[in-house]
Amino acid sequence: MGTEKLVVIGGNAAGMTAATKARRLNHRLQIKVFEKGPYVSYAS
Repeated sequence: MGTEKLVVIGGNAAGMTAATKARRLNHRLQIKVFEKGPYVSYAS
């Protein structure tokens, strides 16, 4: 079985929420987030 991968374009709140939801659904998923600016959205 191959490794599942997800690419998220945009590190704003919506992009990071999508990556977090995907991680919760599949902890083996390989996730890459691309953001053109110097910062990504973060909230604890």
